[in-house]
Amino acid sequence: MSTTLLALRAPSANRVYTDAAGPLAAAEARWVLGTRFPGAVVHERLLAGHDHLEITADAPREQLLPVVSLLSSTMALYEPVDVPDEPAPLLRPVPLAPVLHHSSDLETTLKYPGKTNEQFTALLINLAASLSENRDRLLDGTLALLDPMCGRGTTLNRALRLGLSPTGADLDRRDTDAYRTFLLAWLRQHRLRHTSEAGRLSLRGASIGTRFRAELAADKETLRAGGGQSVTVLGTDTLALGDLLPDGRTDAIVADLPYGVQHGAHHGASLQRSPLEVLRAAAPVWRRLMRPGAGMALAVNRRTADHAEASALLADAGLQLLSADGAFRHRVDQAIDRDVLLVIRSDHPRADMLRALGAPDPKDSHV
Repeated sequence: MSTTLLALRAPSANRVYTDAAGPLAAAEARWVLGTRFPGAVVHERLLAGHDHLEITADAPREQLLPVVSLLSSTMALYEPVDVPDEPAPLLRPVPLAPVLHHSSDLETTLKYPGKTNEQFTALLINLAASLSENRDRLLDGTLALLDPMCGRGTTLNRALRLGLSPTGADLDRRDTDAYRTFLLAWLRQHRLRHTSEAGRLSLRGASIGTRFRAELAADKETLRAGGGQSVTVLGTDTLALGDLLPDGRTDAIVADLPYGVQHGAHHGASLQRSPLEVLRAAAPVWRRLMRPGAGMALAVNRRTADHAEASALLADAGLQLLSADGAFRHRVDQAIDRDVLLVIRSDHPRADMLRALGAPDPKDSHV
């Protein structure tokens, strides 16, 4: 059974991102749909002066609908309907699937310099999840997601809106404190039942940072029964995560790597200017945390993280880079030419299928 849906693309508040939004949305959709519905076709369409994605897949509408509703740019959905005596199909509105569990202000309220565009964050999560053998857990809230360089929690907040219980880590105490303060205020403002705890993080008797955990639910009974959500933030170096988190339990890793332009990347007691040096050290740790069938999406600055070099050092860590150079390329500012690296473990059970799927043609996403 073939189904066609037309997704009206949401406008972006970020002017530069808007210029690249069409190719990025199409590239995202081709990966997300291609891993679930082999042979799915995605085209950009201009209808009535508005940008759409036309998506056709060999699947019932009830299976396709929640996946298309999850796409980072989907604002409204329509399906073509043949009407007698009409020269072309008419478009019938289709309600979006209820894939988001909290209001948008969870993502948009907290503002700070260098914050990642919320739409781009959603794209990263969708891509990482699409590579995972447990990709459907993104729809039921059980996908185990980690942001090992979470900053002030843009990825964590998107994950919460998706119904997930994410884990994040960051070395910058100011960022983790700011996130804790914001989240607790947001929970109180929205009158969600919640509990929280914060304290020192220790390893083999030595203090290595801080730990914050919050549990939340719509009502007291759900919270008491453990049926709500949680978020855990570890204020420590990403390299310590191999000693703090269990091996082979993470379904998806999402990270916005330091761009090495205005500020360096914290790594141990030093400040590394090269994101590749950070990735060289962190990649083996992150691989240990991933399930064999897990996926990873890394945002990088092409000016400071060469694709070929990144591919080589990921391979040294037992990881495989799937996306072509420039597959998700877009300009952020004069110094940042951003791309996305799609990565799996070399022993991924569906590695051959993912390699065959390949990256979208770089010409489709190049801006």
